[in-house]
Amino acid sequence: MYKDDSSGGSVRKWAALLAVIAGLLVHALNHSIIQAALPTLSQELQTDFATIQWVLLSFQITLTVVILSVGRLADMFGKRRIYIAGLLCFALSSLLCALSPNVYFLIGFRVLQSTGAAVVTVLSLAIVSEVFPDEEKGRVLGISAGANSFGHFVGPTLGGYLIGEFGWRVGFFLLVPCGLLAALLAARYIPALLPTGTTQQFDLWGAALIGATMFAFSLGLTYGQQVGFVHTYVLLLFIASAIGVAAFFWVERRVAHPVLDFALFRNRPFSLHIALAGLAAIATSGVTFLMPFFMQFALGLTILQVGFVMAIVSIEIALVAPAAGYLADRIGAHRVTLLGLAALVIGFLTASTSYQDIGQMGFLVRMLPMGVGIGLFMSPNSTVIMAVAPRARLGVASGMIGLTRMMGQTAGIALLGAVFASNVARYAGMPVDVTQAPPLAISQAFRLQFLIVTVVIGATLLWSLKTRQKQPA
Repeated sequence: MYKDDSSGGSVRKWAALLAVIAGLLVHALNHSIIQAALPTLSQELQTDFATIQWVLLSFQITLTVVILSVGRLADMFGKRRIYIAGLLCFALSSLLCALSPNVYFLIGFRVLQSTGAAVVTVLSLAIVSEVFPDEEKGRVLGISAGANSFGHFVGPTLGGYLIGEFGWRVGFFLLVPCGLLAALLAARYIPALLPTGTTQQFDLWGAALIGATMFAFSLGLTYGQQVGFVHTYVLLLFIASAIGVAAFFWVERRVAHPVLDFALFRNRPFSLHIALAGLAAIATSGVTFLMPFFMQFALGLTILQVGFVMAIVSIEIALVAPAAGYLADRIGAHRVTLLGLAALVIGFLTASTSYQDIGQMGFLVRMLPMGVGIGLFMSPNSTVIMAVAPRARLGVASGMIGLTRMMGQTAGIALLGAVFASNVARYAGMPVDVTQAPPLAISQAFRLQFLIVTVVIGATLLWSLKTRQKQPA
């Protein structure tokens, strides 16, 4: 741990926190701005629903793969050096995204942008944990989480206004000076944090197989929206993803330092709550991805109005999360996790009553229960996982939580996006892209989508209750 007992050292550690917060804000702004802007991107870049999904999917898949190696690189070359390099990579790639001549260049540059974002995601909390003593970590980690939530609140509203006034490119141009400023603050205030000299090896094959499998699966789901899911190429992609899963499990059982620690899955509470994390990520990421398309194409809202709704839901989650922690301390994290799942079921069911003429506020009211459920579920579920994991494997368990969530988010976007696109065409009565579909067809497909996830999460809740009852006290 970095130590400096002088008054100057005290100032420097808070300055280092400022640099970390700047990086977290940039990452949060990027995610929230682009999420709200997807329908506008599809229109201005004149691309279809299946292709625009890759603006998110390319970022998410790259993030999943790169994030596994960032910690190892930081141990080899030092956290500050890698952190600054990541921010500079993010700023440069954001500029390239803004200058993209078409959607395919944008998707490619998002891969590069995700590489920089992975560094910020992994090393921000690691730097804070090393700079601050144990007795101050709770406070500064809370400040960091608050900054991340603030970015998710400001991003949709600020981005919605700027993109509505000046076009989609300004959303990426905005990130360039923000990333450069964060890199400058990091170079100025974050201490050297010398390499640890660890000898642990990175599971390159495991990470590569995760990436290849997710790519094949996602490509099959998106390409299938264009040519049909029984097309030869689509079936081959699904077969390739199945082979990738089998190869991944084969490799993970043989490498010295696997991405996936199978020994942890012998613990039934651990397995249960990891599965819950993945299923919840699939459901919430999938419907969150679709929200802007429903609001803009079915409700006829402007991008600023879309950003406002998404910002309110984000700040709601940020406000509920601390209350979830308080409840977890009082009645147990497992019980709060179940309350979160129950709230999600209610929220998804309420959202399924959305229709074409409800307007901005009517839709926002229907989204609020879902925000409560997400806020109640996420942190307590992670608390249970960390509590039941062996003390010597806490780092591995933490990494598996992040990996499970990222893979779930990627699968949710691709899988629920494919289901949504198919249902839009069915309700429209003809093959039609989501971006060109009648508002009524989009509204009907959106309601059905929420009914589907209501059933899935409801079944997950019942399964969790049944599984928990079988476990010894």
